[in-house]
Amino acid sequence: MNKEFTPEPTSTGIRCGRRIIGYSAAIRSLDNGRYDRNLPKGLDVLACIMEAIESGWTTIGIEKQIIVWRWLLVAVFIAEEQEKNGIIDVPNDEGGFDTAVIYSGKKGSISVYPAPERFALANHVEGCAIEKYGQEVGQQMALRMYQDMVVTDDERGFKLSPMGREGMDLLHDSFIEQIQTEGMPDMPVMH
Repeated sequence: MNKEFTPEPTSTGIRCGRRIIGYSAAIRSLDNGRYDRNLPKGLDVLACIMEAIESGWTTIGIEKQIIVWRWLLVAVFIAEEQEKNGIIDVPNDEGGFDTAVIYSGKKGSISVYPAPERFALANHVEGCAIEKYGQEVGQQMALRMYQDMVVTDDERGFKLSPMGREGMDLLHDSFIEQIQTEGMPDMPVMH
């Protein structure tokens, strides 16, 4: 890969070729799905953010820490599922096809995509923790859970921890079971 296009952390932001992207903007781009079709590039951006934090070039509040760790958890999950189960072409709303990764569990199989995965985690993990324990404690609990769901591996980089695998399997198997018993849920309406 050409060095000019490899993201590089600096004291003022992430250098991408001749452009500098601020760390907050980089986190927003992860959360908004900019790297959903290129997870390795997103991991490069994530590495820059982590290096900038370690170097003291930036600090991020708990909301952004949650975004970063949620994004990492989903990227690791998607990569592991792709390695285990492969990909499939799924018809999209425009008459074409999207490439999807397959999750296969105890209750069946389902296609998985980064953005809905992040949405489900935000809803089920963060939402439940905040509802039960309040904003401050709930956010801290959700962040800790995300951090505990991913571990580093000398050979693979990041991988799901046993707790991470169990949590992601539970989330997906319960969703598959819900589809089998109640049918596909209505799509949420975005306002």
